[in-house]
Amino acid sequence: MRQVGRLLLASLLLAVWLPVSAVEAKDELTMQQMKVRGEKLVTQMRDMRDVGESGLRKARGDKDLSRMDCINEALIALKGVLKLGEDYLYDMKAEYDRGNRKGVQSSYVKITIAMKKIESLDARLRSCGGPHEEGVVEGKPIIERTMDSDLPDQDPLEGLESDPMFVERPPVASPYE
Repeated sequence: MRQVGRLLLASLLLAVWLPVSAVEAKDELTMQQMKVRGEKLVTQMRDMRDVGESGLRKARGDKDLSRMDCINEALIALKGVLKLGEDYLYDMKAEYDRGNRKGVQSSYVKITIAMKKIESLDARLRSCGGPHEEGVVEGKPIIERTMDSDLPDQDPLEGLESDPMFVERPPVASPYE
């Protein structure tokens, strides 16, 4: 079941976030270069996770529930994609040891796709608790009302009263009741 979920997520990532540059660049790179770049990308993903976790710890310390919720939601998705990226890196290393260039290329493309998704999740993480949520109003707010001089001062609903309605139960339609 787990492998089916991974396969579905990988195919979704391939269909939606397939970077054209990664497809073009993988043909020009050697297997060693793809392996090194894949390791660097996964390291960057882990760094982004660590930044998100430190933001979550800070939000917990500040007891900011809305920010905690926002960060936690993005962090859970980020960790899931990171797990996929780590699995793809493991597969890439195994294919590299076997000397299978197509397998290394396939894993490299999957890692770059995972990196693109993690970059968008990282942007979501960084936007949690921005200046719009940290604004504070101190003291009593000042309210100014301006009214046009040609508007009447009286309430238009004043004097309008509705008669109370008396609702009776409808007569029984069935002779058996």
